[in-house]
Amino acid sequence: MAPTSLQTERLILTDPLDSRLRRDASASDRIVAALNNPELIALVIFCALGLLATVALYIAFPSFGELAASLQAFL
Repeated sequence: MAPTSLQTERLILTDPLDSRLRRDASASDRIVAALNNPELIALVIFCALGLLATVALYIAFPSFGELAASLQAFL
């Protein structure tokens, strides 16, 4: 399986005059297409999981700063 490229790939049309192709894509259509990008969705999920983990650690250890400062004496 080949890794996913972070560069956009351009579709080369065999028949540019094909009537099935949309020629009137509006700005909102382009925004929706950008938001449906799988790489963007994966990035958003990764960031959300990181935020969730940070909030969970903050709730589990509310005085984490003090704990880290006290552990620095042993380093």
